[in-house]
Amino acid sequence: MKVNLQEEYRHLKLGDARRGKRFVKLVSQLVNNPERNICNRCYSWPDIKGTYRFFSNKNIKESALMEGISQATRERCLQQELVLCLQDTTNIAFDSSAEGLGYLDHGKGTGVMSHNILAVDSQGCPLGILDQAIWTREPAKKGKAKNRKQRVITEKESNRWLQGLMHSEKMLSDCKKMVTIADREADIYELFAMPRAANSELLIRAVHDRKTLLGNTIWEEIAQQKIIASFDIEMGDARTGEITIVKMHIRTGMVLLSPPKTKPHLPAIIVNGLLVRQEDATAQNGLEWRLISSASIETEQKAMQLVKWYSYRWRIERFHYILKSGCKLEQLQLRTLSALRKAVITYSLSAFKLMKLLYESRIDPQQPATNYLSEQECQAIYIYNYQTKLVANATLPLSKVIWMIARMGGYIGRNNDGPPGIKTLWRGLQNLHSIMQVYHISSPSYPHFGFG
Repeated sequence: MKVNLQEEYRHLKLGDARRGKRFVKLVSQLVNNPERNICNRCYSWPDIKGTYRFFSNKNIKESALMEGISQATRERCLQQELVLCLQDTTNIAFDSSAEGLGYLDHGKGTGVMSHNILAVDSQGCPLGILDQAIWTREPAKKGKAKNRKQRVITEKESNRWLQGLMHSEKMLSDCKKMVTIADREADIYELFAMPRAANSELLIRAVHDRKTLLGNTIWEEIAQQKIIASFDIEMGDARTGEITIVKMHIRTGMVLLSPPKTKPHLPAIIVNGLLVRQEDATAQNGLEWRLISSASIETEQKAMQLVKWYSYRWRIERFHYILKSGCKLEQLQLRTLSALRKAVITYSLSAFKLMKLLYESRIDPQQPATNYLSEQECQAIYIYNYQTKLVANATLPLSKVIWMIARMGGYIGRNNDGPPGIKTLWRGLQNLHSIMQVYHISSPSYPHFGFG
């Protein structure tokens, strides 16, 4: 598959052009063979050695890799009217014997933590990785979380949400509008209270039932408001396959929050709450989202828009799934922590490219498949799926080709099935790559097309 890395390559400053070409090759190999390890993915012993040397090279700085990726993402973001910045943290567990690995959440072993900002457009199509903060937790500090309330925010891991917001605003200062979206871990009073750029808004899922200056809690006040909007969602039963239509209501309101008792130095702040709740249900037995936004919510259209934007937060969960389950990042056996950290960045770019291909096929399904695959690859996909020597003369649309690739990866594609998922896509791409290797060997005059 053709992997467009021109923007990333243009911003790479690795001190040697050969290092940049190796980086592009690494990412291309990962996209085409995501589940395979380094030895199975590379074509020769020199290629394998070149890969390991890239990660172990002390002259290649992870900051330089991240800078090239984030600047390329910024360029794509500047072409949008709206950018949604999805923040989330993930544990990356390594079985490697590298020294310096830290403890992870819930006793999941040792590895590194990675806080990522994935930029998506107004339709939820991924634009790129805007930032990636990687760190390890010192074993000596394990179990000291109970004292966190006494520490200032700059001494806590939770400061990553504030740092992420500041970085996003710096990178997207020329964008018309950006919205930072995060799950309940980001329900931090300091995040709401910190100054923001004029083009910057927040949309956070709440976990705390904070006090207002009226003496109530925020959700007590919001629950008393009139319903501003309603919508239906489909709920599937995993056992029976039955689909149930569930009606959801949205109530909104502006509230003035009191600072926490442990933080009297912070000011009271105005926020807007959205209570998205299943009809005739309580918080204990029904679906419910509690969202806090800095944006005003005067109309039904605005309320629905914010709920839709928050639904895109799932994209970053899929990104982490591709990174660890698709690209098999956690199976790396690199010998140093520095090499593993650079691998996290490299593999993350590959995961983004895979993810972007899937969502591009859904959002712009009629675009030519040759935007991402060569003509020979499209022909091979068609022949493999339809078992015919006749090749379609017309240019195939991307959605159709993705459907066929997913079929090669185990997707059944029945009439009542949903669109192909990422797992069948990456497995289909791997099978396609094997087919094209045979084609390449049997056609020595044809140049290698595995990398774009």
